[in-house]
Amino acid sequence: LKRMMYGFGDMEQPLPETVEVMDDIVCEFISRLTEQVVVLSERRGKKGKLATEDLLFLVRKHPKMYFRAKELIRMDKEIKKANKISDTIDALGKAPAGGAAQT
Repeated sequence: LKRMMYGFGDMEQPLPETVEVMDDIVCEFISRLTEQVVVLSERRGKKGKLATEDLLFLVRKHPKMYFRAKELIRMDKEIKKANKISDTIDALGKAPAGGAAQT
């Protein structure tokens, strides 16, 4: 959180009291948002399973949050795809080609 605060213009070493207040605010925001997503998911009959669509629906009237969430979701998909490709390449490199191990 200190690094985020610094990135948004706070001092490099913010006061511990400031960090504590920000931590409380962030935790409260995330808790409330999560509770709202749970309620929305349950209304849609998806009890016990949260969906990114529900989160996007809740922040739809807040353009900065909405587009940031969309960007993070897109990036997550790209990272998962890249990791899958990397794992496949690693697996192919370790597999013996033509029955003989490569050295």
